Amino acid sequence: MHVRFERTGHRRYAVAVLREKHGDLRMDPAPGYSDLIPHDLVHLVVEEELGLRSGIFGQLAAGGNAGTFVPTEEPRTKAWARRVERRNRSTGGDMGRSEELAAQVYPRWLRRSGHLPGSHHVRQDPPPTDLDDTDLDRVLTRLDALSQQWRAVDIGASMTVAWRWPERD
Repeated sequence: MHVRFERTGHRRYAVAVLREKHGDLRMDPAPGYSDLIPHDLVHLVVEEELGLRSGIFGQLAAGGNAGTFVPTEEPRTKAWARRVERRNRSTGGDMGRSEELAAQVYPRWLRRSGHLPGSHHVRQDPPPTDLDDTDLDRVLTRLDALSQQWRAVDIGASMTVAWRWPERD
């Protein structure tokens, strides 16, 4: 699965999910725009780096829609909605943990990158974290690299990130 982050306008972005087995999805507009890094890209990083196989992107890889993405080609029939709901229920155990980790990591990454959390709609003091220094550093380092790529994306352009875990049936 590949995830494309598209800069669609001034302070706007979309996320396209390109899947081989289950059909492509899209969320437009996507929440949490930032010139530094999109909110959903933070989720992708924490889920992948910290092993959350059933968070947002795990649901998408398993054929679900994480409750927010819509198909780009296949019709949204009642049967499609039932199938997706079943997949989301069976794969979504890490959704809350993904939100917690994104909230823990993002303000720490802003501070480490020399940005003030308060200027990016984030509390000044990050919530406590249960991540050890090794895990936290790995996540922050990956955010650094992806942020650099995102900042180079112009309006109308995109960047694509591969989801490391394979799609499931």
